Amino acid sequence: MRLLQVSLRSLLLYSLILVLISIPISIFSIRQIINEELDESLALHTNQFVKHIKSYEYLEDLEMDLKIWDQLSYDIILIPSNVTSAEQKYETLSMYDSIEHESHPFRTLSTSVVIKDKAYLLTIRMSLVDNDELVIALGIVQVILILLLAVGLLLLNRSLTRKLWKPFYNTLNQLKAYQLDKCESIQPEKTNIVEFDDLNRTVSHLTDRNRKVYLEQKEFIENASHELQTPLSIFQSKLDNLMQIPGLTEADAATILDLEETAQRMARLNKNLLLLSKIENDQFNEVEEIDLSALANKLLSNLQPMADIDNISVQTVINPLSIIANSTLLEVLFTNLFHNAIRHTNANGNVRVEITDRVLIVANTGNPLKMSPEKIFERFSKEGRSENSSGLGLAIVKKICDTSLYHLSYNFQSGVHTFSVTF
Repeated sequence: MRLLQVSLRSLLLYSLILVLISIPISIFSIRQIINEELDESLALHTNQFVKHIKSYEYLEDLEMDLKIWDQLSYDIILIPSNVTSAEQKYETLSMYDSIEHESHPFRTLSTSVVIKDKAYLLTIRMSLVDNDELVIALGIVQVILILLLAVGLLLLNRSLTRKLWKPFYNTLNQLKAYQLDKCESIQPEKTNIVEFDDLNRTVSHLTDRNRKVYLEQKEFIENASHELQTPLSIFQSKLDNLMQIPGLTEADAATILDLEETAQRMARLNKNLLLLSKIENDQFNEVEEIDLSALANKLLSNLQPMADIDNISVQTVINPLSIIANSTLLEVLFTNLFHNAIRHTNANGNVRVEITDRVLIVANTGNPLKMSPEKIFERFSKEGRSENSSGLGLAIVKKICDTSLYHLSYNFQSGVHTFSVTF
């Protein structure tokens, strides 16, 4: 589109340049045509004057009459000359105008004539003042017409471009606002342009196919998570039964404990996948007024034993704050952020939790990230090779914030990781 606009503007600019170049050419051509007409008129007057004088050659005092004629005439000059050549000479001269007492351009025709066997130089002139004014007026008219034409072409180009590309921009805006996890589909506008109709059909087909694949994948994950619940429960119960068998060796007990930890990790992963699926399906739509300060204090009390293991100090600045939200989602949001902060704090480190001005801040001391900060909220993105992390905790936090229209941000500065959620 931008390339086409640039091409149209370039074409319009080149056209204007050509038109501007044509102005002096047209003015020069008009002046030449006028001069040719004047030359024809001068030649005609010269022939008529010579014929008129020839008809009075029988007069005895013709020479005196010619002198008087030369003094009285304005555009005809007749003076004696030694040249008898009949060659005509056309010139454009600036001559003194005795009437207006200033110099003006004249077109002149000079030729030699013989009257009573005596040579005279005959000069007939015509003023070019009116012709120059006419040429200037024509030039001004041309410039005005060109300006009007340029403005009209610009307005017409803008109007046609806006009308022509309206379906394209409509489709483009729908693509910008399109979200794969929403139910809305692209609704392209019907046009009379074959190319745009082909584009709209292709875009609709592509988005519908991508959404179908997305829904199939989401349904597969949801169904797989549901189906895994039963075998995981059976597996867990079998491990519990094995733990009750008397006479287990230390090696057998260690093996069973490893299997139980693996089963618990699989159960947590399965639970998180189900939770993500429910959030995406908008199944947590019940809202109520929730006291965030009370919720934060309760969850931090539950996680305090986990912090005490590594002698982690938990500092709080929690001001009263109540919002309307889903209680389950908020509890998951707070739990994941608190658990993530405690788990990634070094021994004898600090965790700080603040709730103020409708903003939740969770900060903890720790080592810099090994991965890119942009990937911290991606699914299955884990810092290091922690076996206790599923890589879905912060992804769930991000999904809850996106669904609930909260603003989530992360920052690392001076050895402190900071997560903030603006409600």
